[in-house]
Amino acid sequence: MNNLNLMDAEKALQDIGFSKNESKVYLNLLNLGPSQAGTIAEKSKVYRTNVYESLQRLIEKGLVSYIFKGHQKIFQAESPEKILGIIKEKEESFRDVLPQLTLNNKLSKIKEKVSIYEGGNGVKAIMWDILKEKEETNSFDEVVTFGVPKDMVLRVRPFIKQYHRRRIKLKLLQKHLYDENAQRRIAHLNRMPYTEAAYLPNAINSPATTVVYGDKVGFFLWSDPIMGILIESKRMADMYKRYFNILYSMAVRENPNMVLKNENILE
Repeated sequence: MNNLNLMDAEKALQDIGFSKNESKVYLNLLNLGPSQAGTIAEKSKVYRTNVYESLQRLIEKGLVSYIFKGHQKIFQAESPEKILGIIKEKEESFRDVLPQLTLNNKLSKIKEKVSIYEGGNGVKAIMWDILKEKEETNSFDEVVTFGVPKDMVLRVRPFIKQYHRRRIKLKLLQKHLYDENAQRRIAHLNRMPYTEAAYLPNAINSPATTVVYGDKVGFFLWSDPIMGILIESKRMADMYKRYFNILYSMAVRENPNMVLKNENILE
């Protein structure tokens, strides 16, 4: 093997995990045939101590064996074909852990953030965040809200009018799904631009209202005090949107005979 080919072979071995000394020792032993450590050191130009260390690691890899002739230890390089076997074993070993590594990689890219608010300001904070997200990112055109109690408007009246005005100005569609028949409120909402509302017949009042927008899911817990929970998670947002769509497909819009007086529909 000439010097150029030897250098190429050394680089190839180093590319698959051999140390510099291991590649030199193995290739020179391969060319020399059965040899003592001193001869290998002289030929490979590697210190004898380093040669012994490299030989030991190559023995552990199954690429070098030895015999005794008298008191002399004679080393023999195994066939290069064994290197392919080692590579294949490593590949199979890696394939065993690849699914878990892939899953870990996907999970590491999922950014999830949870914020908790207490009191009526928590509801307000989430509703304002809907408008802020729309204004700053314009990454979504629809907000869905379900598990809405009949008297929700009374609980959020101080700011609901401003919220709807800004939302409609942004041309942001909002769909509401009430827990029970709230015909007057639903009729009001269905007459507002970029707004839809319906109810689930015979539904049990939910202890929480869910609102989904963009990659966020908000929960209003109608406890005392009111709690607001905001979760930033694309996985959850997608799941809750699908859930809403199933429920909404079964909902009732309103009584077509409902007559409204001249009332401010944005309240």
